[in-house]
Amino acid sequence: MKLNVLVIMFLCLMMIHLLSFQSSAIMEGLSTEELTRASNVVMQGEVEDVEVQWSKDGSTIVTRAMIVITDVLRGSVAQRRIIVEYEGGEIGDIGLKVSDMVPLNRGEKIILFLKSGRSRIDGNVYNIVGKSQGKYTIGDDGIATKSGFSIAAGEEVIDNNIPVDELIDKIRRVK
Repeated sequence: MKLNVLVIMFLCLMMIHLLSFQSSAIMEGLSTEELTRASNVVMQGEVEDVEVQWSKDGSTIVTRAMIVITDVLRGSVAQRRIIVEYEGGEIGDIGLKVSDMVPLNRGEKIILFLKSGRSRIDGNVYNIVGKSQGKYTIGDDGIATKSGFSIAAGEEVIDNNIPVDELIDKIRRVK
């Protein structure tokens, strides 16, 4: 009987240990053309503010970022400020990390591939197409970079570490 209890305790500890590791989903690479075609809006801008809160039903943590648009590269938006929402974030001691989703950070200059959707909190928002693949961070050197995801196949189609002007030209040429 004592052996069974030890085995059960050992298995429970192993499960806790295995579940505590961070892992990331492995995605198929999406080209700039694929991301553009899947998006309602492709925009360049800056993250003005980031707020983390519980979803309306209290079941998940949601991050909402206020984006100031400096240029609409494809599609159209009615305002120059939009809300982009995604699952994940931290509230107090509780955090939710969504695999292959890179957070938006206040002050960050970005290019985002977006699809309109319903908020998990209230109203309509935009969601990032392709999770981390739909976000470029623009460096002071004028280079657009991606990060935060693993690719199983299609790495060769991903535009990464690309001059911003070249990326914008590629987006605008998509039919």
